[in-house]
Amino acid sequence: MTASFALPFLCLPDEAITLGRWMIGQPGALLFPMKLMLDEWDYAADIELRGSIAIDVRAAAKMLAIPEAELKLVVSLKIGTGRGRFPRIVTRVSSRLVDAAADQPTELRTIIPGNTLSGRLHTRIEVLLAAPAANGSILSPSRVGSRLWSQEASVELEDGGDNRFPMEVVSFAETFANHRHVSAPWYLSWRPGGLTADFGGSIRLYVNSDHQGLAERVVDGDVHTLQAILGDVMVQMIGTTLDMEDLAEQLDGCEEGSVGSQISGWLDLAFPKRELAEVRSIRRNQPGHFHASILAAAELKDFE
Repeated sequence: MTASFALPFLCLPDEAITLGRWMIGQPGALLFPMKLMLDEWDYAADIELRGSIAIDVRAAAKMLAIPEAELKLVVSLKIGTGRGRFPRIVTRVSSRLVDAAADQPTELRTIIPGNTLSGRLHTRIEVLLAAPAANGSILSPSRVGSRLWSQEASVELEDGGDNRFPMEVVSFAETFANHRHVSAPWYLSWRPGGLTADFGGSIRLYVNSDHQGLAERVVDGDVHTLQAILGDVMVQMIGTTLDMEDLAEQLDGCEEGSVGSQISGWLDLAFPKRELAEVRSIRRNQPGHFHASILAAAELKDFE
């Protein structure tokens, strides 16, 4: 059964709104109409999003029972990211007052840093009441911020980002100037314990570009260099997670694309058909075997 409800004030129907097509691509490059999937994208690439919205103010005033001269509207653009139907992170990136006297549509444009995205990009446009009207009807919207119209769209980012490890090559001297790991060849940024969190949105691997030779091998895709780095990441995350209580139950409750789901996959690669108790025993009694097994599972083919 589908539930239905009515808002306590008049709203705008789609007939009063003309929404331009979303255009998407890399900043400074040719933009293309937004489709179901954004191909050839990775976390190092920012995304530019452009669109437009035109509101028939005269028709809107009539539909809202507000004198046209008193009608003040604002267009809000929100961006969300994360897997599933509902984004895990939502940010308002634009809010523009509608110019009733202008003949041109309201332009919407934003550049989204690639390292803030994960899995899917969600967009939501809202038309809100910007100011109360003195002479509206009893059913007219009267509170600032009342949502009068909205529309959502979304695009999958390169198969949800499953095939891309969230990695950045940056100068540690600039990015981590006051940290003790400023001279480290790489650094994994993550918080242990959040197994249900989105993997691409909560994990970030930084490679130190100050080590020029290392950075060049990473950019060139040297398989042995990447295996060593990703193997170290797997050792860190698997080892820390094995110390958690009720781990089997927690991993069973993790959705696809989560930190826990990724760690479960790594465990299956490195220790196939082994129970968690056995893996813990190997880590405790044969640390060299534990470490080498994970490094072997980090062959590049397992991340392609």
